[in-house]
Amino acid sequence: MATRKTTFEVVKLAEIAPLLRDVEVLGNAEEEELQAPSQPARILSVTYDMSLATTREMLFASAGFQVSSVLTVGQAIQLCATESFELVVVGHSIPLAHKEWLLKELRGRCAAPVLAVTRPGESQLAGADYVFDSTESPALLLETVVDILRPKAGPGGKLPQMKSWSPNGKETKTRQYK
Repeated sequence: MATRKTTFEVVKLAEIAPLLRDVEVLGNAEEEELQAPSQPARILSVTYDMSLATTREMLFASAGFQVSSVLTVGQAIQLCATESFELVVVGHSIPLAHKEWLLKELRGRCAAPVLAVTRPGESQLAGADYVFDSTESPALLLETVVDILRPKAGPGGKLPQMKSWSPNGKETKTRQYK
């Protein structure tokens, strides 16, 4: 049985502070428009690794998101059936076959877009709305999540686009998100 080493990266607050300011837009509608405060955007984080679950939860929560973390596909399916989320993040600790099963089950229960975090050399998850390379920094992951959760229609009613990121942090592919 192969042993996988989990690594963590310390990120300077200065790197993610600008992203934290952007989060004010997420999950909070203009007060004048709705006359009622809204809840922060809800993220479901799915991973098989407790330390990754804790790390992602702290990262997303520090930006003002409400995060629910689960450690099994069954828990994710059950939670999606009973609660609503604006984004589902599927971690790279989950084998591709389990990710495919999870995505198939989620599509019938949850309308939230799916961000699949992939390992080096792993195939992209077919049907995922967004793909993120696990070798990238936590700051870039947070920036990606913030970009995904921005209001859906931009100026001129344009839809957001699917983005994939390379190991050097450059966007490698963009396509229209449906």
